Amino acid sequence: MGAVIAYKNIQFFLRMLLYIILGIIVLCVRAHNKKKTRKRIDKRTEYMMKHTKKDRNGKYPWEY
Repeated sequence: MGAVIAYKNIQFFLRMLLYIILGIIVLCVRAHNKKKTRKRIDKRTEYMMKHTKKDRNGKYPWEY
């Protein structure tokens, strides 16, 4: 009986350890991709602002 309980506790511990490790990996990958996406959006915004024509008041079309 004690061996069954010990086996189940070890199994539970290993499963929880696996979930924690996978969770940490997922969070790291998401943070890395978030930084890459932010940089890409900033570059595209800069390009768009540079290539959008302003009116005679120096305003962009969406600034009215």
